[in-house]
Formats: sequence, C-alpha cells, structure tokens
Amino acid sequence: MDPQSLTILVGALQRILGLLIGGVLIYFGYRLFLSLAAKRGRENGTGEFSLGGNKIKLSKVGPGVFFAIAGAGLIAFMFAHPMTVKVPVPATSKPAAGSGVLASEFSLAVSIPQTEEDRARMRAESQQDIVALNRALDGENAAGRPELERAVSRAKLALMEPLWAEDWGDIADFRDWLEKGGSPPAKMQPAVDYFQRK
Repeated sequence: MDPQSLTILVGALQRILGLLIGGVLIYFGYRLFLSLAAKRGRENGTGEFSLGGNKIKLSKVGPGVFFAIAGAGLIAFMFAHPMTVKVPVPATSKPAAGSGVLASEFSLAVSIPQTEEDRARMRAESQQDIVALNRALDGENAAGRPELERAVSRAKLALMEPLWAEDWGDIADFRDWLEKGGSPPAKMQPAVDYFQRK
C-alpha cells in the first residue's frame, strides 16, 4: 500500500476511534450524572478543579459532567490537530547531509516538504504531472472541454498547494486569478508559469 493511501486509512481509523471514545465518555458521564443526581438530589452535587493557578468550582453538578467535558475535549482536540506520518522516500537522490535517510511527512494525505531541497524535488515531480494534465487538456474535444478544464485546474492547484512558498506570491491572489481569469499579477508569474507549463 502506498504511503498516501496508508495515511488516509490510518487517519480515518484515528478519527473514528477518537469519536467513539469521546462519545462513550460523554454517554457514560451523562449516565453517571443522572444516577448520582437521582440518589442525592441535584442540589448537593459540586465539583472543583484547578487550571494553572485558577480554581473553578461548579455547583449542582455530579462527576459525570467531568467525563462529558473530557469526551467533548477529546473530540475537539482530535479535529484541531491533524495526524502527520513520516514515510521513507525512494532513494532517487542522495540524502541531505547528516540525515542519512530520506523521508517525507504527510499531514492527512498531503505531502509536506521539510526542507528547500525537498520542496525543489517535489516541485520537479509535480511539474511532470501538471505538464501531463495540460497536454491531456489540449487533446480534448470541444464538447467535454469546459468540465475537464475545471477538473484539471482544481487538480493542478491541489498539486501545487503543499509546495507553495513565498517565491510564488500569495496563494489567495492565485486562487482569485484562477476564478476571475485575466492577466495574472507579475509577482505570481513563477507560479503561473509552473501552472501552465506544457
């Protein structure tokens, strides 16, 4: 299985497991809150915890509330921090000095360059894909061309986004140019040349 497929699979399993654990914590916290409140009455339950130097005291609650908060916090944390996986890169070039091993990092399914050398290598590889897409678009007949143009444009942008750097200008301006058309700003010319190369 290739690294990107493995990353997607592991990321999906992580999300499902996190949702299940968070959901179970919320459910059992709710059940605990109801059972203790029924025995002692809701008026008697209190809870206190400290965060840093601050103390927070809750009244009219049971310990189940803290389980529910922990479950909700787990779910929120899981979505706020995407998973990253480092996978070996086939040795097509020499490793960087001192590293000994070529590796690439994937955040969900997107490969992220770690160094400027990685960015240059990955740009050269993606450029071949963009050239192939542009040539395929040139060979398309007029009937299916508009739909294919949109699909090819989105695919090329998806290939370029993880490799974006300051030398290509502002990505928001680039997206704006793609949507509106016209002549691109001069500061984005390297990105436009990369995007349009055949």
